Amino acid sequence: MRRELLEAEHRRVRDGRAALAVLLGLSLLANLGLSLGLASVERMAVLVPAVAGPSWEVGTSRAGVRYLEDMGRTVAVTLLTLTPENSEHVREAAARLSHASARGAIGAWVAAEAGRMERRDLATAFYPERIEADAGRLTVTVTGELAAWIGREPVSRERKRYRMAFRVDAGRIGLLRFEELEDGK
Repeated sequence: MRRELLEAEHRRVRDGRAALAVLLGLSLLANLGLSLGLASVERMAVLVPAVAGPSWEVGTSRAGVRYLEDMGRTVAVTLLTLTPENSEHVREAAARLSHASARGAIGAWVAAEAGRMERRDLATAFYPERIEADAGRLTVTVTGELAAWIGREPVSRERKRYRMAFRVDAGRIGLLRFEELEDGK
């Protein structure tokens, strides 16, 4: 009888181990399946704006006033906030913002300015104050303050006006011209 009890206990322990081994195998398979499933799922973050902003209008050959204003602000700040350290970034950004026909000239201007600034250890930053867009002519005039530093020492803060001309081709806007305006023009 004692032997039968030992054998029964042994079978019960063996069956329990077998059940645990089967459950462990199933758990491993389930985790492997979930890992493969998660690896193949595309992750996306949805960013909801805090406030509703103005709408942009861009057609195949025209752009709305708000879009032009935002482009003018972006171009002015990008081209005029220039240091020897960020000149390559500004040159790349200018190439993306420019129309294909003006990319070379605008890139050359950025390179020349960056070279001049590096020789003098000069840096500039532009702070727009007023933006006027003409959707019919695809032009933007930006007025603001251009600050300059030599090394870490501020040397000037001047009120400046710049005019930009754009061209829209197939719904893509590109910078054609960027020029400083004299006061009163």
